[in-house]
Amino acid sequence: MKIIDVLTILILGVIILLVIKPLLKRICTRQTCCGEERIKIKKKKLHKPIGSYKLSVEGMHCMNCAKRITDAVNKLEGLSCKVSLGKKEVFIQYEDKPKKIEVIKLLGDMDFLAREE
Repeated sequence: MKIIDVLTILILGVIILLVIKPLLKRICTRQTCCGEERIKIKKKKLHKPIGSYKLSVEGMHCMNCAKRITDAVNKLEGLSCKVSLGKKEVFIQYEDKPKKIEVIKLLGDMDFLAREE
């Protein structure tokens, strides 16, 4: 084996180690892309929902993003939210008024891009 081959193998090994180390750390510490530990999402049920709608949301990357969205929307009176991370959608039920513009603005303030489907 030539010295160039050995150096190439060592350099590739270091590059692979630098790439894999953060990934392994994230897996071992159970962190999400946003840096926080995974958290269970609390559900909110409405007494008498009269309607629902869906919004597509860009910028969601992990369950922590979904939890942030769910918590924010569920704090609004008369709304209940369920997030589909895979489809990048937010399903919202309402009791009195849909409040679509208010929800879209709220998510925009949180750095998510929401729009009607």
